[in-house]
Amino acid sequence: MSAAIGLDIGHSAVKVAVSDPKGKRHFLTIPTAVCQAIRISDEAEAERAAKETVRVGNIDYFIGDTAVVQGGANITSGLSEDWVSTPEHTALMIGSYQKALALAGADHPKLVLGLPTHLYSRQKDNLREVVISALGVDSFRVVPQPMGPYFEAMFDEKGVPASAVNEESWGVVEIGYFTTDFMLMMGGRWVEKASGTCAGARVAAEHLQRILAGKGMTADLLECEEALRKKHIRNFTAKTDVTNEVNEAVGILASEVIDTATRLMEPYARKLDGVIVAGGGAEFMFPKINERWPHAVCPQSPRLAVAEGMRRFAAMLNIKDTLKED
Repeated sequence: MSAAIGLDIGHSAVKVAVSDPKGKRHFLTIPTAVCQAIRISDEAEAERAAKETVRVGNIDYFIGDTAVVQGGANITSGLSEDWVSTPEHTALMIGSYQKALALAGADHPKLVLGLPTHLYSRQKDNLREVVISALGVDSFRVVPQPMGPYFEAMFDEKGVPASAVNEESWGVVEIGYFTTDFMLMMGGRWVEKASGTCAGARVAAEHLQRILAGKGMTADLLECEEALRKKHIRNFTAKTDVTNEVNEAVGILASEVIDTATRLMEPYARKLDGVIVAGGGAEFMFPKINERWPHAVCPQSPRLAVAEGMRRFAAMLNIKDTLKED
């Protein structure tokens, strides 16, 4: 069995799914934080930072936790549509791929990456060029991100497709931080006009930030994003319950997501075997969507579903390569 890697370079976190040649799976999450590297005088911290330092061109960058700790106001988190063309995105891609390679235990694993639905057609070639140039790999695929949760549902852990893959029809609502992506597969075939995008979880985080500010509580967007899931904000040594505020913020995003999903998928919804609700926002959005569509399902780990689905697709590509060799 060959190694396989799925990379989901999201706007709040990079999610990585890996399977090594023995079939063992590994997962890791890296904060989407990048800043230019600085000299660190403390030896222990410098040693830790070296493990999350990546060179792009002639510039060294801190990524992940090190960027969060050392970057301060200089952190780049990728809230723009041209994100994949930036050196910061490249730094995260290189750093996460290096970590994935260490877990894969193989020199030439199959790699699959994704792009938001509305950016896929115009950015896929650019991303491919960046992957070849920055990673030096040629055995990889770039797919629309909502394909990840669909692949996770349709392929088993080894990458073997389910017998119903060309019979069943599924919708996907993938609620990321920057965007929510929609996709429809009818009998294993992509339905173009049922695909689309609307705002992601950041809208709820921004609303929550404003609601809290109106009540005299200052919180940054990272805190608000975490509060959407945990429903509390740390206030010095105490935890302040913000359940009511979260419900209000989530309700605003839910209206937009459900309106868009209805516009794109309602003509097909009755015929679907199910609607997969995945991504980091699924944790707090699923109940709202499930009210609309009772056949909606949520993966066991919705935040990792894109990366894991892409890993399973990569594993399937390995199986196809093996069959060709035989």
